[in-house]
Amino acid sequence: MSVWQRLTRAYFDAVYNPLYDSTTARLSRYVDSQKEMAALLRVEGQHRVLCVGLGTGNELTSLRARASELDIVGVDVSPAALTRARRKPAGQGTAFALMDAQQLAFRSASFDRLLCYHVTDFLRDPATATAEMMRVLRPGGRFVISFPAGKEGLGLGTSLLAQGLHNGSPDGASAGRVRGAAAMLLGGFIYLPLMLRPKPAIFTPGELELLLRPLGARECIIESDPVYRDHLVSGIKKQGGESDEA
Repeated sequence: MSVWQRLTRAYFDAVYNPLYDSTTARLSRYVDSQKEMAALLRVEGQHRVLCVGLGTGNELTSLRARASELDIVGVDVSPAALTRARRKPAGQGTAFALMDAQQLAFRSASFDRLLCYHVTDFLRDPATATAEMMRVLRPGGRFVISFPAGKEGLGLGTSLLAQGLHNGSPDGASAGRVRGAAAMLLGGFIYLPLMLRPKPAIFTPGELELLLRPLGARECIIESDPVYRDHLVSGIKKQGGESDEA
């Protein structure tokens, strides 16, 4: 593990993940994204699902709301994140593993569904990670992966703060805006050190098609999120011998 990777893991363990659930995870746009991703995956029955970069486990709630008997495996490079995910009610019955997205320790074609949200923008080699994710997905399986679509910095911070100001709560819109603003000011603090890391690769929809198609993806649907400045890509891994047009 490189010095930079060690520093990144230490930051996520000590700062980012302990504060995440009280900041970014409280945004209405974030909650809506979780539900949208679960819908796009079309989980059912006892599908085996891999969540890459699980973080503190917020995806689990939306997934289990759709199919409580799912066989879910969550991986992350942060021990602190996995500890928090285990403690959540939706984490019951989930298998957790400390693992790098760029080196997934699973056999090929091991999972029916794959979810990876807000992870590729933290990786030095998102193409390798994407290849690994498609490798472990079974033919006919569905995936949802997000990729950076725009530069970070002041624009991203402004978008997140605006979301915080509009993030209401059940006990009153005014109180909700105050709490939302406070949460996002704190969120801005925890995101600031991330601006110092090497800039993530930014993808256009065309580049994502070129990345995913050779890895077996078909029916790629690309949606752009102006708040988080990323592309949400959903699709299916084609069966053996199946053409891209199938």
